[in-house]
Amino acid sequence: MQKLLNSIVKNGTFLLFILLFSIGMYNISSNQNFHNHVLISYKNQALSSFLNFKKNIFFFFRYQSLNKKLVDENKYLIKKLIEKKNENLKNDFFEFDVIPSQIIQNSIISNYNHITISSGKSDGIKNEMGIITSNGVIGVVYDVGKNTSGVISLLNKSFKLNVKIKKSNHFGSLSWDGGKHDLLKLYDVPKSANIKIGDTIETGGMSEIFPKGIEIGIINQIKETDDNNYYVLDVSLFEDLANINYVYVIDFPNKNLD
Repeated sequence: MQKLLNSIVKNGTFLLFILLFSIGMYNISSNQNFHNHVLISYKNQALSSFLNFKKNIFFFFRYQSLNKKLVDENKYLIKKLIEKKNENLKNDFFEFDVIPSQIIQNSIISNYNHITISSGKSDGIKNEMGIITSNGVIGVVYDVGKNTSGVISLLNKSFKLNVKIKKSNHFGSLSWDGGKHDLLKLYDVPKSANIKIGDTIETGGMSEIFPKGIEIGIINQIKETDDNNYYVLDVSLFEDLANINYVYVIDFPNKNLD
């Protein structure tokens, strides 16, 4: 008996641990539902980061898919809109397509601004192809690489675009004077033209770059000039050239381009 007591005293700490451990296990088994909820909560917290990551990846690829679908739908609508505005033209020249592309560089702060798009020879891009969006003209391709192309922006003082006033069919020359990036000047409009502020300006179709009927902007000011025969008109653009992303390249397959 004495040896047993001595052994208990000697190993008291270990025996106390066993006792407390046993009590703890009993409490766990007696409160199983509570601890199950705790374990589930910890599991959900641990998985939350993974689940959020998975969700973000899903939405990223979903967004890319939806974005491509939207670009393709816009391509179709733009083509149909231009065709309708030119339905009276039945010659072979008017056969055209639009090639979607994306802006990867856009300058608006100099007097001679240029744009770079993410399409080149491998995508069928050639020099002197017109660049548009659903809101108007952006510029003309002047330099073509394998996968990218340089575009002379509408905000380039050397760029002149043949346009007409939609309701009157009077033609003029649209260009930028280096001022505001949303305002261009329309020259050579005769004073015999019946025009007013708010009239729409569109492409004239007099070149082999843009079909006619692509709306560009509206007249917001009519100015007298020293030449009594012509007006100078301020034109507010429909497109914000400082904030463009996707564009469409006009392709006339029957046109001879370098």
